[in-house]
Amino acid sequence: MSAPWKLFRNLKKKLFGKTPPKPDAIPKTPSAPPKTTPQITDSSPSLQERKDPYFIQIGFDFGTSYSKCICRDVMTNKAWVYIDPQSQEQELPFLIPSALAMGNNKIFHIQDSNIHYPENGLYHLKTALVLAANRQLSNPSLVAYRNAIKQNDANRLSEFVAGCGVYFLAGVLGQVRDQIRERFPGFGSLPKDYMAINLAIPVEDAQHPEINKLYSRIISDAWEFADQLSGHPPVSLADLQSLRRKNITTNGPCFIYPEVSANVQGFVRSRASSPGIYLLSDTGGSTVDQSVFIFMRQNNEEHLTYLAGRVLPLGSSRIECRAAEKCGKTDCMFLEDLREKKERGEDVSELREAKYWISKELNLETECTIALSKGKLFRKEQLNSIKVIFGGGGYCKYPYKTAVMKPFSGQLFSEALHPDVIGMPVPSDLELKGHEAKWMRRLNVAYGLSFEKNELVPFTYPSDVSDPKPDEISRPLKPTNHAPTKDEC
Repeated sequence: MSAPWKLFRNLKKKLFGKTPPKPDAIPKTPSAPPKTTPQITDSSPSLQERKDPYFIQIGFDFGTSYSKCICRDVMTNKAWVYIDPQSQEQELPFLIPSALAMGNNKIFHIQDSNIHYPENGLYHLKTALVLAANRQLSNPSLVAYRNAIKQNDANRLSEFVAGCGVYFLAGVLGQVRDQIRERFPGFGSLPKDYMAINLAIPVEDAQHPEINKLYSRIISDAWEFADQLSGHPPVSLADLQSLRRKNITTNGPCFIYPEVSANVQGFVRSRASSPGIYLLSDTGGSTVDQSVFIFMRQNNEEHLTYLAGRVLPLGSSRIECRAAEKCGKTDCMFLEDLREKKERGEDVSELREAKYWISKELNLETECTIALSKGKLFRKEQLNSIKVIFGGGGYCKYPYKTAVMKPFSGQLFSEALHPDVIGMPVPSDLELKGHEAKWMRRLNVAYGLSFEKNELVPFTYPSDVSDPKPDEISRPLKPTNHAPTKDEC
C-alpha cells in the first residue's frame, strides 16, 4: 500500500470510522503545487501546525450552455458550490457560460451569462466535441468552428475543436484551483496535498471509445494547463497548440463518469431512495439525455444497470434554432433575440411551432428509449413499475414533460400508465443557504461528481446488457379455467 493512500485511509478512518475508497484512488504523483503560497489568516492553522494533508475532489458538469462545479473536502466530507467572483451578483451565480469567441486570431471566453450567441462565437462546444470525435465534420453545428479557422481540413478542424475544449476547461479549472488554495491556505506545502477532478459525459457518449478517449485527452490537457490559462487570458491557436504538444496525456487525477450516474448519485445515496426501474430525462441547452436504468441495493452496496442511454438533439436551444431555420435567418443577433423571447415566455408563432415540433420529436424518441429498454428485460411487466426523474436547466412542462410522459399511454403498454415523478433530495453535506436549495435541479450532476471516484456508484453500460433470448423471457401465466367446487358455489 502506498504511503499517501495509507495516510488518507488512516485519517479518514479516524474522522468517520468508514471504509475508505480503494487504494488506486490516489495516484502516486500529487497535483502541481501553487505558483505562490497564499497568506495564512488568523483562523487558519500555520504551516508548522498542519500535519494532515488536504484532499479536494472537484466535480465538474460540462454543460452545453452553462457549466457547473462543486468541490468537496474529502477528509471532512463537506462540499461547496464554486462561484466565480465576477458572477456573485447574478441571480444564478453558479452558472459558468460555456461559450467562446474568436477575435484578432485569438480565442477568448464569453463571461456574460446573458449572451448565448456572441458575434464570431464558438458556442455549443460540448456538441462540437462529440461531432469531432465521430468525424461528423460536415454537420451544420460546426459551421462557426469551420469559419473561425477559414478552412475545411478535417484534421485541423478536429484539433481546433479539441483545443477549444481544452481552453475552456483549463480557464475555469485554473480559477477553481485558485479558489481552493485561498480556502485552504498553504495548499501544496505538504507533499501529499492532493486535488482530483471528475468530469461527466452522457451514457451514450461514454460507452463509445472514440468519444471517451477525446474527453479523457481534453480533461488531461486542461488539468495540466489550468494554472497557465486560469481566467481565460486570450490565446492564439498557435500558442494553444504549442502548449498541448508539450503534454503527455495521462489520466492522473482526471476521471470520466456517466452523466446520469452522477445526476442520481444523491438520490441513490439517500435513505429515501428505493430500488427499482427509472427513466431519467435531462434537458440541457443542446440535448435531451435519456437513460433507463435499474437501481439495485444489496448488502448496503448500490449498482446501476443501464438498459438504454441516448443523446437526443432536442435541448432547449433547439427551440430558437428551429424557429430561426424556419424563418431562414440564423445569424447570431436573430438567434439571441429569439432566445430572449423564449426565456420571457412570449407567444411568438415561430417559437410556438418550434415547441410543437420538439414535443412531437421527443415523444417519438422517448417511445424508442422505452422500447429499447423493454427489449432488455427478462420480465416485460417490470416496466409497469417504472418511475420518472426529470432534470436539467432546460426542463419545463411544455414541451419536455408533456412529451416524455405521453408514451406511457401508448402502444408499448396494454393499459395506460401514470408513473410517479421522483424529485431529488437536497444534500445535507452541501453548503447551501435556505433560498439556494432551488439551485439543486441544475447542480445534481456536479454534486454527484464531487465524490472521490472510488466512492461513486458502480454501473453497467447498455452495451454490456444483452437482449434476452426468446426462451429466457418470462411470460405471465394465463388464468386457468376450472370447474367450480360446491364450496365455491
